[in-house]
Amino acid sequence: MEDETPVPPTQPSGALVPPTRLPPTALATLPAPLPHGRRPTPRAYTELRGLERFLARALDAVDEFADTVAENLGFR
Repeated sequence: MEDETPVPPTQPSGALVPPTRLPPTALATLPAPLPHGRRPTPRAYTELRGLERFLARALDAVDEFADTVAENLGFR
């Protein structure tokens, strides 16, 4: 008993190897830009801005003191 499903005819130049694989194509080289060209500023920590100013002033005072000490000791 033969199978009743039709079989397409064999082509004379048909190869039994898989087709060659092409390298993937690059779609983009840069990341997508952010909307409006800038990042949103966080507004959740507004109370830390006072602390930031305090620390900046304190470090400026310590730096000025260190400069004075360095001048009096002759390091500068």
